[in-house]
Amino acid sequence: MKKLFIVVALLLFFSSCKSIDESIELLSYDGTEMEQFSGQLIKCKAGFHVQNNLWLPVKMKAGSFELFVDQQKVGDLYLDEPIKLKAHKETVLKLPLRVIPEPGFMTTTYKASKKPMVQVKISGYPTVGALFIYKTIPVSKEAQIDPVQFIPYIPKF
Repeated sequence: MKKLFIVVALLLFFSSCKSIDESIELLSYDGTEMEQFSGQLIKCKAGFHVQNNLWLPVKMKAGSFELFVDQQKVGDLYLDEPIKLKAHKETVLKLPLRVIPEPGFMTTTYKASKKPMVQVKISGYPTVGALFIYKTIPVSKEAQIDPVQFIPYIPKF
């Protein structure tokens, strides 16, 4: 009976995606280390500090997202390793990422590099869970950032 109560409580907890989304907070972006940059593939490692405010550890399975710069799709972002966040703690992440750029990627990013601020959007449907219960949730995050943060190697003429 006790196990059934715990399972029902967890199902009710995960039925609200908003509670998970609001409980995980991005504290800082620590930069990117480029490993490979070509027309067909961009590989890098991105560093983040993330705070999990839940009393349960949270896991996100490997998945894919779409990247947009100024409402124009520039590529698909792939996370090849799962993410694990400890319960009610700050976690330092070093994520290996892969980007498959769209045709015209360089033109779009070059135009964006000339602007003082750029609208960046990441959207997708990651599978997130705690313990043994997983759920696919929609994610769509937008931010205005300085182009130097994501395009550090493109010269401005």
